[in-house]
Order: sequence, then structure tokens, then C-alpha cells
Amino acid sequence: MTKYIKSILLASFILVTTSIIAQNNSDDGNGVMINLQDPEYVEMSFQEILDQYKGKVVYIDFWASWCGPCKKQMPYSSKIKQEFKGKEVVFLYISSDRNEKAWRNAVTALDIKGENYRASAKVWNEYNDLFDVKYIPRYVLIDKNGQVVNDNAKRPSDPAIITDIESLL
Repeated sequence: MTKYIKSILLASFILVTTSIIAQNNSDDGNGVMINLQDPEYVEMSFQEILDQYKGKVVYIDFWASWCGPCKKQMPYSSKIKQEFKGKEVVFLYISSDRNEKAWRNAVTALDIKGENYRASAKVWNEYNDLFDVKYIPRYVLIDKNGQVVNDNAKRPSDPAIITDIESLL
């Protein structure tokens, strides 16, 4: 009887945990949202994030909810995403917001669809070591093999970014 109860408890725990993680990270129309400061993600590295998208072109947007120029680029980013809908391109948004609520509210208000991450200290340090992100918005373009093609890529408002991305497909 105790093995049976333990099995039920374990199964219940797994279902509840899976449900909570899926709810927190689900694509609810605003894109996937992962707070890298949450305990289950705090050890995740920047490289581990990028590795998830190997085989696809990755356009990274380093931004924050309090950044006016960042917010002004979002409508252009949305248009570019439409241009590449159904193609092997990932739009990866990494926010340096300290306030989780401000980040979540901005993603919703700005209608940012894509892969949304709120950086942990670890990830922030790693991408700064790689790209020396002294200002935002900042964009990086990565090819399908995971190689950085341009660590200071054009902004979404520059129509030439479409050609740059297309050349990597």
C-alpha cells in the first residue's frame, strides 16, 4: 500500500510541477517568457539559451522596459517577424530589467512575440563578456550554425536588416 501511495504522490508532484513550469513559460500569444532569475533557471547559461536555437538564424534584441529607444524599435521588430513568419528565424529578446513585473507588463503592452528572457546576473555577465553591451537597444545576428555574424547588427527600423537575415537562410 505504501508503494502505491508513494507512486500517486510522485505522479501528482510531477504533474503539478510540469503544470506550473508550463504556465510560467507558455506561449500565450505574447511569446515564451522565461525569467532567468527564477530558481529553476538561475544556473542556465547564455550559451545554453543559444543552443536551443541551433539550426535557425537568431536575431537577438537586448532591451529593457524603461528604455525609450528600445520601445520605439518594437513595432519595427513586429513587422520584421511577419516578414519571416514560418521561416527558420528566431527573435530572441533578452531584457536587463531588474523588476519582473515591469518586464512582464512591457512584453504585454508592447505586444512582443518571440522568445522573451529576463536576464539573470550570470547571463548578463556572459553576454557582456561576449558583446560588451554598453548601451541598449543592441542587436546581434547569429547564423544557423550558432556563429555570431554581426555583434552590432542593424536595428529593426533599418530595412537592410531584412536582407542581412535573408542572406543567412
